[in-house]
Amino acid sequence: MEEFYIFITLIGGLGIFLLGMELLSSGTKNLAGRKLRQLLDTFLKNKLGGVGFGVILTLLFQSSSAASVVLVGFVDASIITFAQTLPVLLGTGIGTTITTQLISFNLGNYALLFVGIGFFVKAFAHGKWSHAGQITLGFGTLFFGMKLMSDGMAPLREMQGFIDLMLHLERPLAGLLVGMIFTALIQSSAAFIGILITLCNGGLLTFEASLPLILGTNIGTTVTALLASITASYPGRKLATANALFRLIGAFLFIWVIAPWGQLTYYITGESAANARLLANAHTIFNFAMAVTLLPFTGFVGNLAMKIVKKPAPKESHTLQHLNKELMSSPELSMPFLQKEVQDMGEVVYSMVNVSMRPFFYRDDKALVYIRKMEEKTDFYREEINKFLVKMNETRPMEEWSEEYFRMLHVVNELEQIADIVSVNITRQAEKWLQSSITFSPEGRKELENYHKRCLKQLERALTLMHHWDTSDALTMKRKYRKYALMAFDMERQHYKRLFSSNVSTLESSKTHMELLNLLRIINSRATNFGRMVFMSEEHDPLP
Repeated sequence: MEEFYIFITLIGGLGIFLLGMELLSSGTKNLAGRKLRQLLDTFLKNKLGGVGFGVILTLLFQSSSAASVVLVGFVDASIITFAQTLPVLLGTGIGTTITTQLISFNLGNYALLFVGIGFFVKAFAHGKWSHAGQITLGFGTLFFGMKLMSDGMAPLREMQGFIDLMLHLERPLAGLLVGMIFTALIQSSAAFIGILITLCNGGLLTFEASLPLILGTNIGTTVTALLASITASYPGRKLATANALFRLIGAFLFIWVIAPWGQLTYYITGESAANARLLANAHTIFNFAMAVTLLPFTGFVGNLAMKIVKKPAPKESHTLQHLNKELMSSPELSMPFLQKEVQDMGEVVYSMVNVSMRPFFYRDDKALVYIRKMEEKTDFYREEINKFLVKMNETRPMEEWSEEYFRMLHVVNELEQIADIVSVNITRQAEKWLQSSITFSPEGRKELENYHKRCLKQLERALTLMHHWDTSDALTMKRKYRKYALMAFDMERQHYKRLFSSNVSTLESSKTHMELLNLLRIINSRATNFGRMVFMSEEHDPLP
């Protein structure tokens, strides 16, 4: 019966500890996550800055594994390069040590005070104060979980079987293996370090015996990312492999110097320091030393990862490349990824418009097959992006979203409308055209080619505008729209002149010519709507 009580206390305490970490992570992301893009630009200019960004990223997510998943998204979205992520990976290891330092202080007796203060601040405050309250609540919950685990483990001091098991952990390889397995099971190195601190505080584990376990937990934290990378993109697999290589190399180097490592920790912390403080400092020393030692060799590790992970043959599939479920709870972090997905959708639509005139100019029926295929992709993008935002709304109400999210929804709608014009209206005209022997007059064809190029240029401006929503670029689109509208009007007039001069080609192709000119004009207008979105938040709209 006593064993069962110990078990449920440990499981419950660990669950509450992990819940505290989740609350802490969510509150930190809400408070500081909006500035993540600015931090990217600031820190990733050199390797040291990359290490610093890794520390910040791990503090936001309270998990180096979760931070690695976000890094994969950044690489996939072409926000940062694979080479830039390598120093960041070293920084994520240092980031986990900050949480370990905090939990090494014996604050379990004050845990409920943190819980109470955090709850009431979160419930009754607003904005940043509410997020700060959630962070306090997270810390309180975390410390309370540790206290439960500590109290639950107290009877283990009298159990000879458990004591014998702990003695086996003094063997370096056995300790390393146990640390790796347990960390992989609970998917949190900080949580496992918390368990080690509890064992050390209870006298169940010596500081020296915990050192191999620390090495194991640093390897174990990469297992989750490695398993997830099996179905991940090529950059994701490279990143997970590089992360594992860093940890394996670090553990291999330190397993030969466990005694000097322990002595250095005693020297820095003090001989009379509590085991919890010794353990936290040993964890910090390892991760700092690993970062300093391996930072000059990030290129070597990156090349080794690329040799281990073979680049797959390209294959076509309908799947979002940048958005993933880990981002659903973080609107402030997901915008760059959403923007990249919409950009990819825009490139598909652009390609549809680009080939849309081939059936008329070159009698290319393969263009229709391509258009239908691309239409399926645009439908997929629209549905999956909408699904993602609906799921995100379940975790974070849309009232808290930035205006840019609504812009993206409008952009998706405009792109879908343009794709429909091509796949339905233009395709319908193309099918009739291919069944006939009608041709455009040389003048008529030249006019349509000219206006088609202008239409593509306006769509290109629209897709470029998505990156920065610049007012001057939007006004440029306004001027071009008016110019192209007058151009279309003049082309109509020239067409009628040819029609009334009894030009046979003009007469036969007149209906198709006018229909295509009108459809291209609508596409031009839809593309110009991107510029109107720049002024959505203002009281007036300077675009027509």
